[in-house]
Amino acid sequence: MLRLSGLRNGITTKAHPFVTQNCRQRRPVDGSALTAVSSSKTTTISAASASGASYHFVTRCNQSQQLRFFSETSNSNPQDDNNGSNNNNNNDKISSSSSPSSLSAIVPRRGYGDEAPRMPHVLALPVLNRPLFPGVVTSVTLTEPATIDALENLQRSNSSSNNTTNNYISVFLRSKHPTGVSEGGVLLPTPEVITDPSDLYKVGTFAQIHRLTRGVGSVSNHPSNNTNTNHKEFDADDPSSSGTTGGGGGDGDTASVLLLAHRRVNLESVDSLGPPIDVTISHWPRLDYTGSDDTIRALSNEILSTIREVAQINPLFRENVAFFSMRLDANDPYRLADFAASICSAGKPEDLQAVLEEKDPEMRLHKALVLLSKEREVSKLQQEIQSKVEEKMTEAQRRYFLMEQLKSIKKELGMERDDKEAVIEKYRKQLNNYPDIPEDVLKTINSELEKLSSLEMNSSEYNVTRNYLDWLCGVPWNVMSDENFDIKDARKVLDRDHYGLDDVKDTILEFIAVGKLKGSVQGKIICLSGPPGTGKTSIAKSVAEALGREFYRFSVGGLSNVSEIKGHRRTYIGAMPGKIIQSLKTTGTFNPVVLIDEIDKLGYGYQGDPASALLEVLDPSQNSSFMDHYLDEPVDISKVLFMCTANELERIPEPLLDRMEVIRLSGYDFPEKVAIGEQYLVPKSMRDNGLLVNKTDLSEDDDAQTVDAKDEIETPLGTFVHAKGVPSTLGIAKEAIESIVRWYAREAGVRNLSKYIDKITRKLALQVVAEEEGTQLTKKSSRKTQSWTVNDDNLEEYIGKRIFQSDRLYEKDPLPDGIVMGLAYTSMGGSALYIETQGIKRGVDENGKPRGGGTIRATGKLGDVMKESSQIAYTVARARLADIEPENNFFDITDIHMHVPEGATPKDGPSAGIAMVTSMLSLAMKKPIRNDLAMTGEISLTGKVLPVGGIKEKIMGGRRAGIKTIILPAANRRDYDEIPDYLKEGLEVHFADEYQSVYNIALSGDNHY
Repeated sequence: MLRLSGLRNGITTKAHPFVTQNCRQRRPVDGSALTAVSSSKTTTISAASASGASYHFVTRCNQSQQLRFFSETSNSNPQDDNNGSNNNNNNDKISSSSSPSSLSAIVPRRGYGDEAPRMPHVLALPVLNRPLFPGVVTSVTLTEPATIDALENLQRSNSSSNNTTNNYISVFLRSKHPTGVSEGGVLLPTPEVITDPSDLYKVGTFAQIHRLTRGVGSVSNHPSNNTNTNHKEFDADDPSSSGTTGGGGGDGDTASVLLLAHRRVNLESVDSLGPPIDVTISHWPRLDYTGSDDTIRALSNEILSTIREVAQINPLFRENVAFFSMRLDANDPYRLADFAASICSAGKPEDLQAVLEEKDPEMRLHKALVLLSKEREVSKLQQEIQSKVEEKMTEAQRRYFLMEQLKSIKKELGMERDDKEAVIEKYRKQLNNYPDIPEDVLKTINSELEKLSSLEMNSSEYNVTRNYLDWLCGVPWNVMSDENFDIKDARKVLDRDHYGLDDVKDTILEFIAVGKLKGSVQGKIICLSGPPGTGKTSIAKSVAEALGREFYRFSVGGLSNVSEIKGHRRTYIGAMPGKIIQSLKTTGTFNPVVLIDEIDKLGYGYQGDPASALLEVLDPSQNSSFMDHYLDEPVDISKVLFMCTANELERIPEPLLDRMEVIRLSGYDFPEKVAIGEQYLVPKSMRDNGLLVNKTDLSEDDDAQTVDAKDEIETPLGTFVHAKGVPSTLGIAKEAIESIVRWYAREAGVRNLSKYIDKITRKLALQVVAEEEGTQLTKKSSRKTQSWTVNDDNLEEYIGKRIFQSDRLYEKDPLPDGIVMGLAYTSMGGSALYIETQGIKRGVDENGKPRGGGTIRATGKLGDVMKESSQIAYTVARARLADIEPENNFFDITDIHMHVPEGATPKDGPSAGIAMVTSMLSLAMKKPIRNDLAMTGEISLTGKVLPVGGIKEKIMGGRRAGIKTIILPAANRRDYDEIPDYLKEGLEVHFADEYQSVYNIALSGDNHY
């Protein structure tokens, strides 16, 4: 029980008590005693006073909340004040039945509010963020040493002289930087310092110092810590406590001052900028409202309604309202507006200052109502955010509790065991599917399972171990798929999907035959090299189907990280095995067909050299114990059939190329491309675009099932019939395919041919659907003829104008002097290119002598090797001309300019050597060359014709250009003999080992004009 009793000597008093939340009872002062009940301790306070005194008692409940009693006398008399002081000194008594509590008894002062003295000259204290409103107690943090010393001296002098008329100051809100932040976003170090009187607003508050404590406050000068608006209501100060520096141990750099605001004041003048600031002020008179204006009453009711609404939404606002309920006077618009503004936390400093400066009761109520409205909106937003967060939290907690209950129920019913046990059992069941697990691997798995059983499920090591076991148990140890050793079936599958490619097909059939004889198969490394669009990637799928193996493909184009091949170390976050182990787990077998695409485009970076990492993978003598960095266990991948694809073998490192069996795909010539388009590409495109359907996919009730046998389309891909609603005459004629190959798609592969055929079938599908629906098409898309067959006549309506207008750059026969056709081999296949040479006669000096000497200039974006070859050819040409026509001085008086057309295309290599020599001699001797003659071969400085590569591709390129006669190096006769006979038909081939043989064929006899 906390009991406060005061001997009042028969004086009649008026009491205004309130108790904080932890105190359970509020009892008004009845003239002789004050009593309150505490939940923690009992304390008795006795005080006596003479008539005319006012009392303010402060103690604590639960050592955290303060119990305040505020009483005001019915009159004020200085003599009574003195008597009160004597009575207090003689009769004050404090006793406690438990441990000492924080207690301060603030004895009477001269007056409260409008009863406070009216002093014209006082110190001024600038504050931040919000002004002080009358009746509010505010704690302000001070950071300026001179201001702290001045207030401390003022408090000390008041305490020693027992004079209460000097512990008053004025408080003004800063008009410049009211939030404590300058224009540049810099915090003000000492907000108490001003540089100009205009830095302060003209209306402030007259306040009384209750306590000043050094070493208490914000250690930083952040403006939000400068003013602590923990409002408390006091009436007077205690001489025994207000002059001391409580808290102890403070460093003196900061201080906290407790101020009680009494009334509004006007700033008349700033006498000294200080610090501290000395000002002259004028006090506002007491403002009493005695009217009965309906507008003011309506505003008052709206303010009360808004306060009630915000209090229901915001718990903190509700506490403030309950805490200051004794200051709420609905009949006084001035006090009501001040109360509303003082409890608002969402208002801007200038808005709060406007309420402080307003004298008209209606306007003051209106401005306070605006602040309350902002507070309401902020509270609603806060409530909305809080409800969303609580909703998410509640849903997550509900799900968690339900899952835990479900686990407990299942565990009790025997339906489910502990998660860890279930995981271990899953691994053991998985291992039972692999009857032949290597002993070392099985030992590692058992060790990891024991480790997993001893780990906590929430630990990071548990997840690492579990991921490791996922991969160890996921690899299909020594599980083999059933293979097909039937050569007839394999050949059927290969012929069904691809036309030609006999070398690849024969190699696969050899592989199957060896496996059938041995009863087991071994892995093999095959590299398919050729131009794009020749079927390298697609044939790998056919090989897997022909062998009955699973298929896995991954591309290494641009790959520069060794970990993609050999896996990551388990110490890294997100570590996982490399592509080789991933292929085994994905296919579920130890003998899949693995296609390593674009192996000639491997990258190289700071993370290692993937080409070197592939050496172990693609070496039959090493890959039986391939070691992945993640598994860290030897894996036998010797049963895997590795197939690689490349466009240029020259870009593959030599040690890696040495481990592979290379099969060259030279591309397709004209008849092959036409056959592929007619038998494969057209049926596939029409099927994919809905114009044809497979006969086996038709239902018995389908009308198309009754079509005549002549309407069926037999292809290697199957038997097709036209879809319902598609005219039976719809199709693409062979002559149209021939025109596409000749005038639109001249590349070595068939990728562009497939694109043009798809374009035709899509437009045919549009026309079929449009006519069925009666839709009008644009002029470009509409059908121009009555026929549904695309032929050579209407081909341009579907794919546009021809890209190539002729087979050769020069149609004239013979060619102009100095022009010869050479043969080149690129990543796109073989092609014909022209060597052009022109002579420029040199000028003469003043003596009539030619300037400079014979020079040659080569253009056409030639590489270094080709530039050197042109220099060698120039030397050989001059030597040969001197032997053949000694009197001919063409090279002495003429500069040579050699150019290779299509200057935007890079060109390099020595194979155009004999063509360059022939071009220069043709120009010098004025002997033209036949336009159906082409040649290839490297020239040495002595005139030897050296062998070159890509003979098959070059011959195919020459055939596409309409060449009839070809000159090849004699050392390439072996390559020519391996070319299929259909490529040799209609060709006249000559072999030369010396340039004289080339000269005899090209520039003498019947081969020149």
